[in-house]
Amino acid sequence: MKILFICSNLIGDTILSSGAIKYFIDQNKEAKLTFVVGPTAAPLLKNYNNIENIIIFKKRKFNLHWFDIFQKTYNVKWDIVVDFRSSVISYLLRNNKKYIFKKNHNIHHIEQLNSSFGFNCSNLLIPTSDDEKNKADEDLDSSFKHIVIFPGGNWDPKLWSADNFNVTMKLLLEKFHKIKFILVGSLKEKNKFYNELIKGIKEDLIIDLFGFNLTLTSAYMKKSDMFIGNDSGLMHLAVANKLRVISLFGPTDDNVYGPYGEGNIVVRTSESLEYFRSLKIDENNSYMNTIKPEIIIQKCEKIINDKLN
Repeated sequence: MKILFICSNLIGDTILSSGAIKYFIDQNKEAKLTFVVGPTAAPLLKNYNNIENIIIFKKRKFNLHWFDIFQKTYNVKWDIVVDFRSSVISYLLRNNKKYIFKKNHNIHHIEQLNSSFGFNCSNLLIPTSDDEKNKADEDLDSSFKHIVIFPGGNWDPKLWSADNFNVTMKLLLEKFHKIKFILVGSLKEKNKFYNELIKGIKEDLIIDLFGFNLTLTSAYMKKSDMFIGNDSGLMHLAVANKLRVISLFGPTDDNVYGPYGEGNIVVRTSESLEYFRSLKIDENNSYMNTIKPEIIIQKCEKIINDKLN
């Protein structure tokens, strides 16, 4: 049996689709898997079993990347095609059965998947290797609780400042003992945020994962206790790893992309989403300044007490 998954080029959407991927794999345990995916999200998939091919596409002008994808997939008779991109190509490929994701922008992305496919897609899974699990086990001191911090994201208007994250981390250290912070993101984000993030915090309380690959980051998350960060793919990775999540939202829609599941917390700016939709957003500025560190501490104190006491 052969299953083709046509995935997103975005990290967050690919993670949100992983519950559906898991469902099809569980129902067809011997199936050979082919993934079509963008280069940014492709590393998330490398630890799935029975992978036959990962076709990485880069977007081209005039949607010519779809022609490339068709060339690489048309000569196979697929048992199942699962299309998370709602593309025309799914109708052109030979298959026994196809599932095409139909979006509904008024409900959470996972609820959209549930409704479109007709089964529960909420059991997110990004597999990690034994080597990755072992490295996380070796590096993390079990006598500490670990809070994952992600200050980055793919759009400047939704980024809370590194200074605010730094103040929040210091307040947490004042209130609670035996905490370490795991800083995650890309090397580009490290260059942008790192020095401000760690200002005034002892070096031995910082675990620097900036630049680590996504599945290794996921392995560390599995051993951690909480996540604080912006609306982002790494926030959804924390959800997939069953972390309690505190996520910050301003000009993006938490009803569609908030951290899924009970116990997770969204902290919004004082301005509503409707307000931001009425603006012409300056993509070089952050619109998150009305969220203060004290608000984060107040909103997450119950989680911290549950986990750290």
